[in-house]
Formats: sequence, C-alpha cells, structure tokens
Amino acid sequence: MVSMQVTQGSIITINLNPAQGHEQAGYRPALVVNNADHSRASNMTLVCPITNTDRKSPLHVRLDDLMTTGFVMCDQIRALDIRSQQYKVIETVDKDTLWEVCDIVQGLVEV
Repeated sequence: MVSMQVTQGSIITINLNPAQGHEQAGYRPALVVNNADHSRASNMTLVCPITNTDRKSPLHVRLDDLMTTGFVMCDQIRALDIRSQQYKVIETVDKDTLWEVCDIVQGLVEV
C-alpha cells in the first residue's frame, strides 16, 4: 500500500528480505537517497536502512525530531524495485539530514 509519492528524503517502511551476512533484514524503515532522475532512468530506488542500534559509527546518521527514531546506515545502501513490493511512506527528513547522508554515501564511492 502506498500512502504518498516516494521522493528523495522520504522515509519508507519496506521489507529488506532476503538479506545475507551482516545486511539489515526484515520489514523496517529506510531512507530514500536517490533523486528523481535516477528513479526514472533505472526504475530502481536507492535506500539506506534505519536501525535503532547506536553502533557509534561515523557512517551512521542520527535522526532527530522525527516520528522515525534511530540511525541511517549509510554504509548499507541498497537498490530496490519498490514497485514490486508493498511499502509505506512515513515522513520526510529535512534537507540538512539528507545532505549529511548523501555526503557520506558519496564519500564511500569516491575514487
């Protein structure tokens, strides 16, 4: 069931199964990090899972002042075809949080 349109910065709940090893699994919140151009071109959505466990990682961004609590796991970015499964848009993060997450993700793939 879709409650709102998914855009960059949306927090959605979605099933991340199947997962292997240390990957986050199960039905959980995740932050959408890709922009609309990427979504149109690939029909995929890039998300970073959200956990309530504080691992003190510099690659995790704390969520403040939202209904969704926890930490965005920038080091566990996933590409999903969200149209092939059920998801729900919960809320949207502020621009500063989105920029912080995207900056960390970009740093992970820089050459």
